[in-house]
Amino acid sequence: MSNHKEIPIKFTDKDSFNELCSHVHPEPYREFERLSNLFNSIVKENGPDSFSTTIVVYNAMRKLVGIVAARPASDKSDLYKALSQMLYFPMSLGSELFTVAQDAKVRVIAKDGTNTEVKSDALVITYVTPSDCILFTVPYSVDSNNDVTYLLHDAWVSCVHEDSKGSEKTPVGDMLELFYTFSHSSTTGPFTPHEVLSFLKVNNFNYEIINPQNMTSAYVALPISI
Repeated sequence: MSNHKEIPIKFTDKDSFNELCSHVHPEPYREFERLSNLFNSIVKENGPDSFSTTIVVYNAMRKLVGIVAARPASDKSDLYKALSQMLYFPMSLGSELFTVAQDAKVRVIAKDGTNTEVKSDALVITYVTPSDCILFTVPYSVDSNNDVTYLLHDAWVSCVHEDSKGSEKTPVGDMLELFYTFSHSSTTGPFTPHEVLSFLKVNNFNYEIINPQNMTSAYVALPISI
């Protein structure tokens, strides 16, 4: 995954977004709505730059399990370390899907007609499966009341593909390395889900198990009639 290529794609509305991303998530736009509402509530209460990187975890059957937010990180390197610690949870479940929400800085085209690039805040939702990685980047602004306004007309989707020709190493590339590593493991890792959660709790990560029954790996195999 260190050799990757991001292909920006524009979409016209909610339905076209869902059609574009349906192969990675059963309700891709609804997932964005859930995470953006969470983002809104945290920024409203605590102000800009208060959102911690958050992952939504699904099990091997793509059933929702829970949500994990990163502990405070001292710098970018420590954030990568925290993220890798969080990703042991979907790995322990043999996850076929997880999503990652990050507060980021991106470059967009200025609206003053100069066609120059300017920096903007953005909420980036990454949908990760063993076969696909899609980034949904949505620029936003925050007013004096800490209310978030999403600039959906400036949003775009990036489909990440392996590229044998290589690409420059970037912070996004570093994140994708982590996502690729934890979504392509041939095992569920050295820890059970409960051991991972115990570690996260002790180390000041926040998490909520939304559907505890989806943490079990005891799936029922049904015979197929031919």
